[in-house]
Amino acid sequence: MLKHATLVTALIVGAVWLTACASSSSDAWTKPGVTEQERGRDTLECLTQARRATPGPGGPEEQVNQDRYRRCMMDRGYSAGPAR
Repeated sequence: MLKHATLVTALIVGAVWLTACASSSSDAWTKPGVTEQERGRDTLECLTQARRATPGPGGPEEQVNQDRYRRCMMDRGYSAGPAR
């Protein structure tokens, strides 16, 4: 039971971190007819796909490849515009 709770906590922290990375971008993603839940799911999936680990002084550091993230969102039918 403790392993399950730890895994759930780790997944939630990861999702929050990835969402924070997405919201720090200067782009606002729009797609006609998409719900906020669908946009959130697509954003999380694209951010997950765009993650990469790079060597750092304290060990591997995770970064988001912004080009790959944007390409993923556009492939899903989203358009980028200035953040509101």
